[in-house]
Amino acid sequence: MTDSPAPVPPTTILELPYHRLYRAQPTYRWWRPLVALVLTVIAFLGVQVVLGIGLFVVLIATGALDLAAPPTVDELNALLLPDMVKPWTLLFGLGAIILTLPLVPLALRIAGIRPAGVRTNILHSVLFRLRWGWLRTTLAISAAIWVGVFVVQVAVGLAVGEQLGTFSTDPTIYLISLAIVVVLVPFQAATEEYLYRGVLLQVIGSWVRWAIVGIAVSAAAFAFSHIYDAWGLVQVGLMGAGFAYVAIRTGGLEAGIAFHTVNNIGSFALAGTGMFGPTGMTAETGGGIGVLWQLATVAIWVGAIEWFARRRKIEKLSRIAVPSADPGMLPPYGS
Repeated sequence: MTDSPAPVPPTTILELPYHRLYRAQPTYRWWRPLVALVLTVIAFLGVQVVLGIGLFVVLIATGALDLAAPPTVDELNALLLPDMVKPWTLLFGLGAIILTLPLVPLALRIAGIRPAGVRTNILHSVLFRLRWGWLRTTLAISAAIWVGVFVVQVAVGLAVGEQLGTFSTDPTIYLISLAIVVVLVPFQAATEEYLYRGVLLQVIGSWVRWAIVGIAVSAAAFAFSHIYDAWGLVQVGLMGAGFAYVAIRTGGLEAGIAFHTVNNIGSFALAGTGMFGPTGMTAETGGGIGVLWQLATVAIWVGAIEWFARRRKIEKLSRIAVPSADPGMLPPYGS
């Protein structure tokens, strides 16, 4: 005589938007997302410190940095910030961000963040995986919009009397730097999306159901992680807000990763020519006009992604089965 199978407990299907996925855990506690956020910040800063110490040792050993005459902040920025005429600065600047990526799921695991029945990274999308077809589609959309806006921007500039500079970078150095950018930027852009539109957006969403709060906080944090002037911070903030909004509206990070990748590769490629100003990252940006162009670009991109997402019927809600007997998993955990 065989034992009868154990009864299957009744379950309830929760439909949650991307920013609320942390609430789909039977073991949810308010402090778990905070632990995940703190661990993620520690991992990011730890990588920067370790690599920074290693880099300074190399610079001192090679004589590029003289401890007897400490450099100023501007001199240090010129030495370390990504510059297309200094390929090694690209390796350091982009690599220091990328190395944080494998530590993000580890931080979530330590914090105990994993919805019932989900064994993969919940940061990818509401389907708990990267939707590669959608990523390819949004990459094409993002490239078309970025190139189109750039062409219009250059045409308007020439029409009002602006002049383009000459290609001033050594072609060999430029090609080496461009190759580094093309290989590393997709991973760097993805890492930043997982940090700001993944961990941070979902942490805020676990505490506050209103999406606008998470969008604003993640956009501000993203902006102030850059060294630009006030106008530049506004531009980055607009982009961050657009990425966060689209992550919620499309249920995942794919579109943000796509446009972030296109924007960074395009920006590095143009800067490296020397035709549009400095070849490396600087604090100075395009001022108020640059903000208007950024606003137009983000608005067009958001509209296009929304339209294609509706046509493709992209899933923007998760469907997670949770035990019906757990009253804490019901309405308060909704969108």
